[in-house]
Amino acid sequence: MAKQRRSVPFAQTVDEVTSAPPAPAPFDLHARGGRGYRLIDNDINPQQARDIAIQGAALGWDACGCGGDCGYRWYTAERVAQAATSGAPELRQQQHLKGRIALLRSDEGDHLLLAHFPTRWGDLLD
Repeated sequence: MAKQRRSVPFAQTVDEVTSAPPAPAPFDLHARGGRGYRLIDNDINPQQARDIAIQGAALGWDACGCGGDCGYRWYTAERVAQAATSGAPELRQQQHLKGRIALLRSDEGDHLLLAHFPTRWGDLLD
């Protein structure tokens, strides 16, 4: 008669699974340079965007309204802060598209604004 392998008790397996640290949620977007960001708010108001930009957020611009499928134009935090000094962005509507700005944050605490066409912001987004 062959010896059977001793199996791990079910209670021990449950303890190992429940005591393991949770896996981090996947990133919603990888920006230029590969840094991952998670969505905080899909639609912030223009004044919030301006305030966050002044504090040093980078910006991704969906210039055609496709939702970023064909890529984003990227602007540095310095360039965005400079544009924010001239005022808040303007959310426009064009045919079926409505401008909006999303807020994302990296695990390191950096903010990223994603502006979707037809948003305008001084000479930054035109």
